[in-house]
Amino acid sequence: MNLWGAVVYGIIVVISYIYAFKKDKKGGKKAAKKGGMQFLKQLPMLVTIFLLIGLFDKFVPKSVIVQIVGKGKGILSVFSSAAFGTVVMGPVSSAYPLGAILLKKGATIAAVAIFLNAWVMVGFVTIPYEISIFGKRFTLTRNIIAFVGAILIGLLTSLILGVM
Repeated sequence: MNLWGAVVYGIIVVISYIYAFKKDKKGGKKAAKKGGMQFLKQLPMLVTIFLLIGLFDKFVPKSVIVQIVGKGKGILSVFSSAAFGTVVMGPVSSAYPLGAILLKKGATIAAVAIFLNAWVMVGFVTIPYEISIFGKRFTLTRNIIAFVGAILIGLLTSLILGVM
């Protein structure tokens, strides 16, 4: 997100809180307190993730990215992107800067779209927890469908943008 995007987003948040306070002062106060607590809880993870993204950008050479998910890598690129997106964890907001770095270093749009979709849709790290709630059959079926869906959506995105 560029600086103007952050400014616009910040303005929307401030206007929303002003509206909430005018509508219900007690509710607005509760929402602000809850939002502030969530921000403070997420801050250490976000800082850590962005520091790791900085290390990735600095120390992973462009040649490595091009070799794995660059143009002309075909099925290797597809499955590498899907696998990487499946196993990484963290807030989705940290996936977008990583996707931008991958593009800058020579990854194809399809590879980045597959990576981002797999990050959002497939829950490899949370499978044990998901099984405890929904059961093994549902969890495995959902994750397999999500994995295949992430690949299809990524390829479709690339096809629509005309950069396959």
